[in-house]
Amino acid sequence: MKLHGLSLAWLARISLLALGLSGGGLALASDGAPLPLKSLPIGVSEFRPFEYTAPSGRVVGADTEIVEQVLMRLGYQPQFMMQPWPRVQREAARGAFAGLYSLTKTPEREQLYHFTAPINTVKDVFFKRKSMALDWKTLDDLRTLRVSSAATYGYAPEFRQALAEKRFAEVHEIYDDDPQLRGLRRLASGVTDVFICEISVCSDLIKLHAPAFDQIDFAPQSIGPVRTFHMAFSKNWPQAEALRDAFDAELAQQQSKGMLRRIYQKYGMEPALK
Repeated sequence: MKLHGLSLAWLARISLLALGLSGGGLALASDGAPLPLKSLPIGVSEFRPFEYTAPSGRVVGADTEIVEQVLMRLGYQPQFMMQPWPRVQREAARGAFAGLYSLTKTPEREQLYHFTAPINTVKDVFFKRKSMALDWKTLDDLRTLRVSSAATYGYAPEFRQALAEKRFAEVHEIYDDDPQLRGLRRLASGVTDVFICEISVCSDLIKLHAPAFDQIDFAPQSIGPVRTFHMAFSKNWPQAEALRDAFDAELAQQQSKGMLRRIYQKYGMEPALK
């Protein structure tokens, strides 16, 4: 495909050169020696297994590895700033962080950030107690249930609309540094009937905290379509759009080499992206 006589490949190359980077590897000086990596502050919040803090204190996770490897190949050393998600969003929006991850696209967020190509996929489902049968086809089938959700998570539009229209018997939105863990605890204690959660995240928490949540499972039907996770660069960060374009070009190259597939396998994930 060409745009005004330039191929998309050349446009990506121009973006890389504008940032002083060489595509496909670390940035090099004129004599061919590797340049020191430039520090780049990146906001992130606990969302295991996508991104989380290891016992060593290092930020790890499937999406963390993808972001880190791509940025390092562009000549940057990401400085991951692990903070509660509302604070991450505020700081990134005002340009204190160059970017943040992982997040879904919404019209409101696209006003604030330049979104990268997808780095992962997310599937939201209803977690429940094993003693409760849950076979639903539309959200109206859940009108008699008490529903818990994470207040700052970007759910599918149809679920957000159901919340706004108050279709459920009761709704509890969780404002917490770790809303997924709090949601599972509400389920286990019986104060809510279902908790909407990303399938990999809450499945991982159930294993991590065994046997506390052994009585919890989930209904497999996806709430809305499977969506994509992205990194996003703040529009208040210098040259953010060019940085996004360089990121996308390098991400595509590494994806073609199987990097994403290997990282997903490492964390036991099976997203739609390969």
